[in-house]
Amino acid sequence: MAEIKAVIFDLDGTLYNKSHLHIHIILNQLLRGKLFILKREREVRAKLKGMHFESEEAFYDNFFKNIGKKNARNWYFDCYMPQMAKVLRKHYHLAPWVKEYIMPLREKGVKIVVFSDYGFVEEKLDAIGFERQWADYLFDAPSLGGLKPCRESFLGVCEKIGIEPQHCLMVGDRDDTDGAGAKSVGMQFAKVEKASKPMETGGASQNP
Repeated sequence: MAEIKAVIFDLDGTLYNKSHLHIHIILNQLLRGKLFILKREREVRAKLKGMHFESEEAFYDNFFKNIGKKNARNWYFDCYMPQMAKVLRKHYHLAPWVKEYIMPLREKGVKIVVFSDYGFVEEKLDAIGFERQWADYLFDAPSLGGLKPCRESFLGVCEKIGIEPQHCLMVGDRDDTDGAGAKSVGMQFAKVEKASKPMETGGASQNP
């Protein structure tokens, strides 16, 4: 194994157990009469998964165009994402292993990165009790041009932190997004199960 110089954490389902999150989100949007647009958002997210766009603006232009609702952009940024953060604050908490896993890494000089498929990363981390100073970098996939497992987005993370992919370990809960994206750029991958401590899998034969 190459020396690990950065550990990159997925957010949803990795840093907290997101069991029943979809139920809370559906009920939240149902009360606001926004269930149809929520369904379209999920469909479009699946459609664009892994595709690369030249910029964050280009990604969101395509994203909202595919949703096809006039006020989709306002709904997403002013309603959906803030409400998700509120749901997390009320119902979810940071997985208990996270702090004990991160602190020794920081002491060794390993960079700590959070890389989410959604925006509102800082707000969501705060909602679950993840302290901002624990991470050296925060990224969301749209700002890098494409949702996981978009290869260019993973390369973008490495470029911005100044560490080559082979010296990074991706920690996530999904093989098809976190794992596939990591492996596409030669990054090691460790999988968590329901926000339990990372398992030794997907090319990560030991903890850093």
